[in-house]
Amino acid sequence: MGDDRGSWTGPGGLRVTAVRLSGAHRVLAEFAGVRGPSAFLVTRNGVLAGRGYYASVEDLAEVVDLAELRAR
Repeated sequence: MGDDRGSWTGPGGLRVTAVRLSGAHRVLAEFAGVRGPSAFLVTRNGVLAGRGYYASVEDLAEVVDLAELRAR
């Protein structure tokens, strides 16, 4: 992730964004059990979906159908 951060959308207002974990993102991600320099932030209609932050694509794939995502 890092500088090549991306953002994807899916059905029903789903949005996945790769974010750098600093400031408020770091606090919320750590609360969700995610640590590291970056993570995937998942929202649906602007509200955190599931635990909200996911450390890897593998973790993300457990809650999001990756085939339904489209690059923004």
